[in-house]
Amino acid sequence: MSVTAIPSECIDKKRIVIPPGKYKELLQKAKLLTKEEEQFANEQDKSEQKSTLEAVEQRKQKMREYDLNRVRNERLTDLEEEAKKQAESLLQKASEQRQDQEDEIKALNEWILNAKIQAIRDEQILEKSLIKKEMAEEELRLDNMMELERQNAIHIQEEIEKKRKQQEILGACRVLEQIEENKQDRLLELERTEQENILATQRIADENMKEIANREKKRKIQEKMRIELNIANEELRKRREIEKEKDRLMDLKIMQIQNEKAEREAAYEAEQIRIKREKELEITRLRALQERASDEAAERDALRAKRAAEANEREWRRKELLAAQKKIETENELKLARAAQAEDRKRQLAIEAGRERVEFERILKRQQELVENDKRAEYEAKQKSFQNLKDLRLQICEKEKERIAERNAVFEEGLRLNEEARLRRLRLNEAKTRKLKELKEAGIPDKYLSQVERKVAQFGNFLSMD
Repeated sequence: MSVTAIPSECIDKKRIVIPPGKYKELLQKAKLLTKEEEQFANEQDKSEQKSTLEAVEQRKQKMREYDLNRVRNERLTDLEEEAKKQAESLLQKASEQRQDQEDEIKALNEWILNAKIQAIRDEQILEKSLIKKEMAEEELRLDNMMELERQNAIHIQEEIEKKRKQQEILGACRVLEQIEENKQDRLLELERTEQENILATQRIADENMKEIANREKKRKIQEKMRIELNIANEELRKRREIEKEKDRLMDLKIMQIQNEKAEREAAYEAEQIRIKREKELEITRLRALQERASDEAAERDALRAKRAAEANEREWRRKELLAAQKKIETENELKLARAAQAEDRKRQLAIEAGRERVEFERILKRQQELVENDKRAEYEAKQKSFQNLKDLRLQICEKEKERIAERNAVFEEGLRLNEEARLRRLRLNEAKTRKLKELKEAGIPDKYLSQVERKVAQFGNFLSMD
């Protein structure tokens, strides 16, 4: 249960109130220095004392010169008077600083601080006890007030219940509505925050899904192109097989024509052999007839046979000529067929080459587009990654700058604290001659004042023995 201090009309007039500035000064004076800090302070004091002594010596030299000039001129000028006052002030200050370096003064200062600290602690203990007592009284008063408030709340609740029963509940309903509205507002705020988180998460997930979809789309396009390329290759293979089959059929047809020609030539040769054999037989028969024929009839028969042989010879020659012409025509037809076949094949190959070139150029163009798209996407991804890395490095640099600034601030704060400590020590050294008097005038209890005086006396005896 948190306790809120409520001003009370009862004020203890015996309480000792120390001003905040004086309290902070006493706390600073009560801080004990380490050996290193004390050694550093002593070195600083010695350095300052040396500087002061050098300045004093310079002032002394100037004063001597001024004295000589004054003796000569028989009267000091206003500037000389001011210089003399400054020199005396510096001498007095140097003397005070030399006195402040005495161990007895240091010990006195420490004892005075201890006495003040003990007095402050006694006052704090007394004040804490008073505060504890006041807080107990305040807590009791608050408990009473809370009990009164509780009873009032019970009474108000009873009144509200009574008014609710009497259907005079409009004010209470408005309060409940406001509570409900506030609750709804908080719920809406929580829901809005949660929705923003969900949207942020969804946005990141959408970006990831978009990236996955793009990759899947690229994969499908590449798969489609691969399938199209396979289909084109398959169609090209089929067309080549068809052309190969056509060539095979044409070769078979040519072989068939050649076989038929060979058969015809073989039949023609066989016919020629048969005709020649018959002719030889006929000549032999005619010769036999000529040898046997001795009369005119035999001669006529021989003449008729001769004429028949000549007719057969002419018919044979005619058939030979027709066969040669037919052979030439067949060879010409074969040459024309082969030329037409070669031309058709050349034309088909040119068409197929054109188709393949167009298809290859289309696939190559599509591949180049995909490569360019991939390069562009990769470049954009690299740029995005580079920008993210640059932003991250910038954030790291800013954080590093902030840390450096913080370290510099801490270092400067340390320098400032050291300077403040040095100035504080200087003020303490300057005030050592007033400590005992201030201690007496501060109203410190006599027991602490006696302890300080006793320690001062003991320390003085110890120094005198040394």
